[in-house]
Amino acid sequence: MRISLIYGGNRLPVQLLTAFGRACVILSLLLWGLMPLRAASPDENVASADGPDAELKEFRLDALETRLQTMQPGAEHDYFAGVMANRTGHVEDSIHLLTSALPSIRESQPERAAVALETLADDYTKTFHYGDAARAYDDLLAHFASYSAPKDDSSIAHVLQGAPPQTITWQGPVRLKTERNPIGILDMELTVNGVRERWVLDTGASMSLASRGFAQRLGLKPLPGTAQMGAGGTGIENRVQVALLPTLAIGGTTLKNVVMMIFDDANLKIGSGKHAYQINAILGFPVLKAFGTITFLRDGEFEAGDVAQRNASGARMYLKLLKPIIECGVEGKELPFTLDTGATETELQVQYYERFHGEIGSWKKGSEISSGAGGNVRRKTYVQPQLDLAVGDKTVTLKRVTILPVKLNNAMDEFYGNLGQDFVAGFESFTLDFSKMTFSLGAPLGSPR
Repeated sequence: MRISLIYGGNRLPVQLLTAFGRACVILSLLLWGLMPLRAASPDENVASADGPDAELKEFRLDALETRLQTMQPGAEHDYFAGVMANRTGHVEDSIHLLTSALPSIRESQPERAAVALETLADDYTKTFHYGDAARAYDDLLAHFASYSAPKDDSSIAHVLQGAPPQTITWQGPVRLKTERNPIGILDMELTVNGVRERWVLDTGASMSLASRGFAQRLGLKPLPGTAQMGAGGTGIENRVQVALLPTLAIGGTTLKNVVMMIFDDANLKIGSGKHAYQINAILGFPVLKAFGTITFLRDGEFEAGDVAQRNASGARMYLKLLKPIIECGVEGKELPFTLDTGATETELQVQYYERFHGEIGSWKKGSEISSGAGGNVRRKTYVQPQLDLAVGDKTVTLKRVTILPVKLNNAMDEFYGNLGQDFVAGFESFTLDFSKMTFSLGAPLGSPR
């Protein structure tokens, strides 16, 4: 049996697990709570497994992209093309197409209308038009709540109404040293408002965040109101504050108006006593995406912008709300996985279990106890001895990968697994290129230079 404390997809070392009741796992709500699952509807239940709705829901976007080439012009085409544009990072195109399609599908296709509104809200959030995002969520919750009810996202958008957009200016390159903190997560030292602190680099964090004590040291002033964060399957709601960091200098760049979620210090403290580790700051997706291209090098460097490495043979990358999704080949099939640099281990989800359960004879049975804001949960698991993933022109081989055979009732259920740091550990570097929407791995360790 495994005993684990889950930070994002990260199982923390056993010596840090003395405080199961502590709600430090509220951090995972930031990573996944902003990606709500849509409630199943009658329309969805009868949707054709080979139709465009199923392709969208199951993230078979290559098939949907091919289908769009022969789909007749009109509201249906604009709807699917608009959601596809969102997933591939073409946000302005997505706004135009979905705004055009929405009036025609509100009555005839309410489930599609719900997806369109949620996607529009995401588009507006990514372009920092928070007021427009709040209005899209209001429309969604008022008229289509039975299909989708993203109350957490809506509450954040409402707190941010009227906030100025995040901007970035370049004065020089970004090339900074990184280290692994005591819980194995990559971070780097930054001096912000005269305060020196280590900031976790986390592609899995939908927003940047700060502990309350650190926010006070930075002089952050919370915006009026509080945001609501749901605690996954426990049903517990947590309230957090939101602030804007006026200026954030990272290497040769200056970012302004960076959204920061503020959590109580205790909720970001991992473990207790002499083994306790306090996380004070995390750089989340909106900051990392603003760089355009980012590279993590194994020798302890973070590069961004023009100096970041690029590889023409990378895997396709998509976005689901504020989360990067990587296509990996498994037994000849391209399947979607989330990428989380804040997780140390890869974990396979229920989608993987259901697709490959015919191989269960080669898996080993296990169990784990996970601690969350609602208490401890014991889950049955399986362990696959070896998993080979094709990523562009590279192959990643992972050993002893945990498989969860049941739903977690959060957005992780939609994908085949969450890729952690073990996924990239065998390579000199890895790169996320948000302009070309590709993910690539550097040379394998030990290969000739």
